[in-house]
Amino acid sequence: MASVELWAGNPQVVWVEEASAGSANDFYAGDLVKYDANGELVIATAGAISGIARKAATGTAGTKIPMELISADNLYVAKYKASATTEALQGDTLDFTFTAGAHTLDESGATTDVDCVMLDPRDDVGTSGGRLIVRFKPTAFVGVK
Repeated sequence: MASVELWAGNPQVVWVEEASAGSANDFYAGDLVKYDANGELVIATAGAISGIARKAATGTAGTKIPMELISADNLYVAKYKASATTEALQGDTLDFTFTAGAHTLDESGATTDVDCVMLDPRDDVGTSGGRLIVRFKPTAFVGVK
């Protein structure tokens, strides 16, 4: 599974140049990415998310990467950290850990990234590393500066 996938809504894809100082696999398809200060694509950070990469970073400056823009109107699926899911997660605000190729959600206390709408019905309650259906907080978005 990709780090983050659209669950429900309308995807909008744009093409963005990857960062000139980037390396191959700085992010993978399905990872959250953002625009840097030069308007180029890099892996996202807490509270600074632009979209979902649809292709891995190549390490070649100027390479156009398809990016699915994040929308507060859409629902997304992402994995919970390596502990068991519980119904109490529903309604919680969660944050991502931005490990390339393996973003997960946790309850870090920063409360900057997403709200948990529900547990993914494909996983049983109590699944370690189970999937959650989430909605991004509008304050998590970052555009070109």
